[in-house]
Amino acid sequence: MKSKYLLVILLLLDIAASAQNPTFPVKLSQNGKFLVDNHSKPFLIKEISAWGLIQALSEQDESAFVDSVKKKGFNTLMVSIISYDTRFAGNPPNWQGISPFKVKWDMSTYDTAYFAHADRFLRMADKKGVLVLLVPCYLGYKGDQSQGWWGKVLDSHNSPEKSRAYGEFLGKRYKDFENIIWEAGGDNRGDSLLYPHLDNIIQGIKEFDDKHLWTGHFESAWPTNWSSGNKLYARYIDLDGLYDFEEKNLGNDTPQYKTELERYDKGRMIFQLDQSYEQDIPHGKDNTDYQIIRRKNYDGLLSGCAGTSFSPGAPDNQCYTLTNWPSLMNTEGMQEMRYCFRLFTSRAWQKLMPDTGSKIIIAGLGYYGAADYVCAAQASDRSTYIAYLPRGGVIAVQLSALKMSGIRAWWYNPRTGKAKHTACLWPYQYSQTFTTPTSEDWVLVLDNETFRLGEPGK
Repeated sequence: MKSKYLLVILLLLDIAASAQNPTFPVKLSQNGKFLVDNHSKPFLIKEISAWGLIQALSEQDESAFVDSVKKKGFNTLMVSIISYDTRFAGNPPNWQGISPFKVKWDMSTYDTAYFAHADRFLRMADKKGVLVLLVPCYLGYKGDQSQGWWGKVLDSHNSPEKSRAYGEFLGKRYKDFENIIWEAGGDNRGDSLLYPHLDNIIQGIKEFDDKHLWTGHFESAWPTNWSSGNKLYARYIDLDGLYDFEEKNLGNDTPQYKTELERYDKGRMIFQLDQSYEQDIPHGKDNTDYQIIRRKNYDGLLSGCAGTSFSPGAPDNQCYTLTNWPSLMNTEGMQEMRYCFRLFTSRAWQKLMPDTGSKIIIAGLGYYGAADYVCAAQASDRSTYIAYLPRGGVIAVQLSALKMSGIRAWWYNPRTGKAKHTACLWPYQYSQTFTTPTSEDWVLVLDNETFRLGEPGK
């Protein structure tokens, strides 16, 4: 009898978990600024970069990986349907000994046994409520034959016509899969001799698949760090993703919030496509300084981005290689990403509009263009106002400018995910100063009493 009750409880838990999952496909919201699922529920992209996942692991381990990252709040995977990178587990380009192509480097000789596995992976992710940013062919860094397919598509066994056939194969096969967004490129501009190959792959897919949205992952340098910045492929791009491995690559657009605010409201939804590879080579501050990682995430979500991204790692172990991923599920970066997700999903993130003026924060805003500038946003329904203070300190807020009926003020700690209620205020007060509890980074959350919102992050 007890076993029957246990089965019923497990079934109910499974149903409850499924009810919280998004229903695919996703599409652009009416205002074009964020994604919604098939029930029009806002979908915040919370992406983990796991390039070699389809190729590197057994199906049992793939499922375990997806379960693990979901527990940390991630709902989107960035992967390549075919992977060639000698750092990856699983003997690339093979999956479990099966090559994606029957003739080496001939992309028209696809082996359906390999792609049947990819089918099962995508269906598994769909069932678990996970969106997949799917790269048809990860090109990889030009000049390094050990990374990506750029040298392989140019091999004498292949041709632009065969690349087109590969694209058509993908378009026919995946046009009815509901949890994918196509992603062109992969660390490469796809220019020069590569252009007829990548363009043919895209056109081949689009000939049979006109349902799915497209983004692009090109080169982490101006202007192709934005998907639409690559003029060769801009006509295909629906979602403008920012690929920022190192902030210095943005040139005059650094710090990162500058390029995000400049891109916001320019016709395409923007999101942080691929950034912050925890402890990755060459171990620059962008990937080793946790305050910089946090700043990029929080600033981006307060600067109009409809999603953010991360990839965990240790100095000798990167998640995207899938060689020892279980040990990376509880890194400092993974924990702090979960706190970030919790804060924004506890508020109407889809209604946040960047505040770039000085009518609300009237002192302590900092210099626009400096790393310690305070990025902030207010919900369009005036339910909440959120500001990220990267170096702590004091800011003054003109409460009447918030146009709230009553205000509850909180400090949210992005390092612990804990919130501290600091004051109940009234909008007729002219201004109020707020001092961070410590000299570290903090998030100020000002809630409209009318909406009776709970503790930030819960």
